[in-house]
Amino acid sequence: MRLQGSQQTLLITLYGKAMDNRSAQPLLHDELADEIVRRIDYDFGRFPLNPGQIAGLALRARVLDDWAREWLAQHPDTIVLHLGCGLDTRVFRINPPADLDWIDVDYPEVIELRRELMPERYGSYRMLAADASDPDWLAPIAGGRAVLVISEGLLPYLREADARALVQRVVDRFPRGQWLCDIYSRCAVRLLERSWVARRTGARFGDWGFDDPRQMEAWHPRLSFVDEPRLAQRPEVAALPPRQQWLYRTYDRWTWLRRLGRLARYRF
Repeated sequence: MRLQGSQQTLLITLYGKAMDNRSAQPLLHDELADEIVRRIDYDFGRFPLNPGQIAGLALRARVLDDWAREWLAQHPDTIVLHLGCGLDTRVFRINPPADLDWIDVDYPEVIELRRELMPERYGSYRMLAADASDPDWLAPIAGGRAVLVISEGLLPYLREADARALVQRVVDRFPRGQWLCDIYSRCAVRLLERSWVARRTGARFGDWGFDDPRQMEAWHPRLSFVDEPRLAQRPEVAALPPRQQWLYRTYDRWTWLRRLGRLARYRF
């Protein structure tokens, strides 16, 4: 495994989705993630994920999958940019039509791993080895049509200037689209810097955070906040053990807790 720093965090999310698949009542049913984890010679025991964290990773991924399916059903002639894709199997979970343009983007080392570990997918799917914060990676991608941007677990690792520039470049490139992402408050960023995630991977986080997702609208005049999910109200939560249901209700009741880390959907 030739991964350094924040790149190693992709193994945490992969492992969490595999552990969810092995649970009695999986939320995501990501069998491919489970298969990939079994194939990798790596000590995943370094990541002390508890059942609540595993369920949280799976539930957040499921929300993003549902949002993506909704957009694709309404906009079949679109291009998907999955930024900071890591080893996420989203394109296989959603399984869009073969002629839909879907591009998974990540560092060259990560894309190399994807090519080794992921099954072949034909049609208009491709992988792009690039740093999403590099201003040139978007140049060969044609604009002029709708786009769906998914950046799960990417923006919080970028400096604010780089994250803002990335959003501006993509929104300028396409006439309309949606952006699906996760954002963290400044308090959450400080907590992450002191967490086991940072200690065990060497990951570094950005210098910014949003208490209100509408603050991201200031990054581009065409960008508008659409909504964020209330995870405690998702039907999947009712199937969780009572203690985890209680944790979600508590999380939902306190605004400062909800602000720590949230999913957000934007349109432009």
